[in-house]
Amino acid sequence: MQSPESPTDPQEKEDGNAVVVGNFGRGDHLGHLIEGIGPMQEATDIRDLFAGLARSVVTALNADAALVSLVDQDRDIIHDVAACVLPPYQLNTIVEEYPLAQYPMTRKVIESGESLEISTDDTDADPNELVYLHELGFSRMLMCSIVVDGRGIGIVEIYRRANRPFRTDDPRHVEVLTTFAANAYSKIQLAAKLEAQYTSTIEALVSALEARDPYTQAHTSRIRDLAGALADAMQVTKETRHAVRLGSILHDVGKIGISDAILRKPGPLTGAEWAVMRTHPEIGKRMLEGIDFLKSALPVIYHHHERWDGEGYPMRLKGDQIPLGARIVAVCDSFDAMTTDRPYRKAVPVEQALDEIINHSGTQFDPVCAALLVDVIERLGDDNLENRFVRYAI
Repeated sequence: MQSPESPTDPQEKEDGNAVVVGNFGRGDHLGHLIEGIGPMQEATDIRDLFAGLARSVVTALNADAALVSLVDQDRDIIHDVAACVLPPYQLNTIVEEYPLAQYPMTRKVIESGESLEISTDDTDADPNELVYLHELGFSRMLMCSIVVDGRGIGIVEIYRRANRPFRTDDPRHVEVLTTFAANAYSKIQLAAKLEAQYTSTIEALVSALEARDPYTQAHTSRIRDLAGALADAMQVTKETRHAVRLGSILHDVGKIGISDAILRKPGPLTGAEWAVMRTHPEIGKRMLEGIDFLKSALPVIYHHHERWDGEGYPMRLKGDQIPLGARIVAVCDSFDAMTTDRPYRKAVPVEQALDEIINHSGTQFDPVCAALLVDVIERLGDDNLENRFVRYAI
C-alpha cells in the first residue's frame, strides 16, 4: 500500500514511548542523506556496502531496522545480505533465502523499481509479507528496489515497530541512498576482486608451506572460513574482520622457519623442541613487518597462541589484553587441530572437540568466542560457513 499523498507530511521522531512531531526543512533531510553516505564510503566489500546502506536508511527515515537482500536470478530467490537494527529489536542473524514465487509483491518492487509500503492491518497485502512482519514483530515496512545498471539486483526493506506511515518523500530519500550504493557497487566489486587475487596469492604461498606437512594441508582455508564466520556471528567491526581474514590465512606462516625434523616429527615434541616451535609467532611477525597491507594481521599472527588465563605465549597476555582477532583465530585453530588427523593421533569427532572447547572456555579460550563457536557449529556444521551470517552495521 503506497503512502497517501501529503505535501506537508511532518517528520516524526520517536522519543522513548512518545512520538515527537516537528517540521524539518529540506536542508535537514539533505544533512541526513549526506551523513548516511559516510558508512557506504567506508565500505571495503559488498556486504559492508549494504550494511552501510541499511544503517543509512534507518537514520534517514527514523526507522527501527532495515534489511538488504539480493536476488539470485538462477535460483529465483532473494537472500539476506546485510542489516541494521536498533535495540531492542531483532532481525535474522543467519542468512535466510526466500523463493520469489512466494513473494510476488517483492518481485514487483525489484523488477519495477517502484516502492511499496505495507502494514500489518493491510487486507490486500501479500500474505507471506504479513506473516514475515508478524514474525519479526514490526508493524510497517517500506520496500525499495536496488538498481544497478538499470537492473533490479535486490531490495531494501525498512521496518517500523509503530504502525505509522512513512513520509511521502521517504522513497525518494531511499532512492538517493540506493543510487549511491549502486554507483559504489561496481567499484567495490573490482576492489574486492583485486584483494581476493592478492589474498589468493598469499594463500598459495601458505599452501606451499603446508605441503611440507601433509597433516596440515588445507588447514589455512578451513581456519579462514571458520574464523570469518565467527567474526561475522560476533558482529565485530570491519577492521577486526579484515585482521581475522588475513591473520587466519597467515597465522602459521612463521613455521617456515621451523625445521622439518620438528615440524614433521611423528610424535609428541620434547621440551626443547616445543621451545623452538613456540618461536613461530615471532618469526611470522618479523617476516611480515613493513608490509602495509598486512599490518592489521600482525597482532593475530603474533598472539594467536595466547591464553585467556594468561598462560599462553609469546607475551602471556590475559583476557581482553589479547587482541580480539587473535582470540577468534585461536579457538578456531584449536577446533580444526582437534578434528584433523595428526602424525601422533587421529582426529576426534566434532562433538568431542566441541566438548573440549567448552571445557577450556575461560581458561584457554575467550568465553564469548568459545560459546559462539560451539553454537555456530552445532546449528550450521563446520563446512561452507562463509557468508552464512547477515552482515550488521556496527
